[in-house]
Amino acid sequence: MKVLVLNGSPRGEKSNTLKLTEAFLEGLTGSRPVTWDIVHVYQKNIGHCRGCFHCWTKTPGQCVLRDDMDYLREQYLAADLIIWSFPLYYLGMPSKIKAFLDRLLPLNLPFIEVRDDGSCLHPARYDLSGQQHVLISTCGFCSTEHNYEPLISQFELLFGDRLTQICCPEGELFSIPQLRARTSEYLAFVKEAGREYGRQGAISPETRQKLAELLYPPEVFLEMANASWGIQEAGSCTGPAEASYRLLKQMAALYNPKSFAGKEIVIEIHFTDIPKTYQLRLGPEKCTLYTGDFIPYTTRIETTYTTWVQISEGKLQGAAAMMKGQFKVAGDFDTMLKWDDFFGTNKALAGQPDKQGRKTNMLLLLLPWLLLWALLPVEETWGSVAAVLTCALLPALSGLWRTTPYEKGSIILVTAIGVLGLLQVDRTVLVCMSYLLCGLMWLASVAAGIPLSAFYSADRYGGEAAFQNPLFLKTNRMLTGAWGVVFLILALGNFFLLSGSAAAYSGLISAGLSALMGLFTNRFSKWYPAWVARA
Repeated sequence: MKVLVLNGSPRGEKSNTLKLTEAFLEGLTGSRPVTWDIVHVYQKNIGHCRGCFHCWTKTPGQCVLRDDMDYLREQYLAADLIIWSFPLYYLGMPSKIKAFLDRLLPLNLPFIEVRDDGSCLHPARYDLSGQQHVLISTCGFCSTEHNYEPLISQFELLFGDRLTQICCPEGELFSIPQLRARTSEYLAFVKEAGREYGRQGAISPETRQKLAELLYPPEVFLEMANASWGIQEAGSCTGPAEASYRLLKQMAALYNPKSFAGKEIVIEIHFTDIPKTYQLRLGPEKCTLYTGDFIPYTTRIETTYTTWVQISEGKLQGAAAMMKGQFKVAGDFDTMLKWDDFFGTNKALAGQPDKQGRKTNMLLLLLPWLLLWALLPVEETWGSVAAVLTCALLPALSGLWRTTPYEKGSIILVTAIGVLGLLQVDRTVLVCMSYLLCGLMWLASVAAGIPLSAFYSADRYGGEAAFQNPLFLKTNRMLTGAWGVVFLILALGNFFLLSGSAAAYSGLISAGLSALMGLFTNRFSKWYPAWVARA
């Protein structure tokens, strides 16, 4: 298939509409052999049609104007698929692409024919009945209704059932890096549309439904769109001060009222390089931006505006900036942990449960060990049997949760210890060995790319996206190492406990120490990131 893309946007390669077109092309080329050429119409020398009709009378099929349309018409005739890519301008198309369309007049004959429906047309000079057309367009409104009807009607009259269209309102949002998560999600549907078109020559109803969905609700879009101009409310501010106001105004528009927990949250943001201070007050219905008349804050963020822009665009992680001292937080640090709940700009980029919707569960990892430690000191045979049976059943339970390499390692280790118990190996040796092996497994994972505990806490911090967070990894590396040391201490402690009169209580003592370590883990996982943020 030979494809000709007519990019009619005055912005050329920076066109928002072209982003959709490129996604469509990517899907198309992935489904069948395709060659394509992208013509940036605004860069071409295309004169306006003079209405002289010489192309019908004196030089049939040939325009009297000598410009780039000479070879562009040849490209047009040779293409199997024409993709018309441009934004909506005044309920129609930009002037240069309209000039291109007008200059296709030589492709028609001067005679007038009447269609079956009573309408009139000039018949084609060339047989283009097999040529297909796709119209891809964006606009700056929040609805296609009462906006696209004139343009679509024109294209339907021109190309009839050979036309497929993708019209996307709220198109200006594709140029905002902070919204890349949501716009990338939409582009994925455009790519799927291209894939379907390549395979079956049409877009499925399911994909059409996805393409018809707005990027954001109208009221949210209007807030962001109106704030982007920064004319009235920003007053006399210029440069970074005005830009910072617009950015935070758009952030306020993204606020999700469903995240309101019954108490107003005040986020104070101080840009140290402008300098400029703002407050975002998160209420039950909306988030309001204030530039003065401040009240006591819940959480205060101090950073440079440059850093904030890099973070908001996804070019710099907030956690990495904090660890480098570029980003400080005072007050309630939990606000930062709930940031995506409040504003949700990066949720689509965050890691999610697997395709079956499963999450990790540390109980899968600990259950065989806990049964071994609880029962083995009391009765060696039954404790070993219980441990081995649990390990045999765990693969079935793993269908409910996402597994990690450490469940598999635990099954192997606990099964081996249980078999040794059935062979009547001394229980003191087995219990101490179990704590030792468990501790070594935890300590070994500290040196791995992802420490053991991170697999089980990531779901609370954005899923697998947390694995790219250096502060999250460092916190979990420290906790994983601490747990490994505790298990080694228990290995040594149980050697003495099982050798004395307190043997029956060794499991209870170990459980108590583990419970205290669990409380420490819960406290440390909140305290340490907050301490780094304040440092």
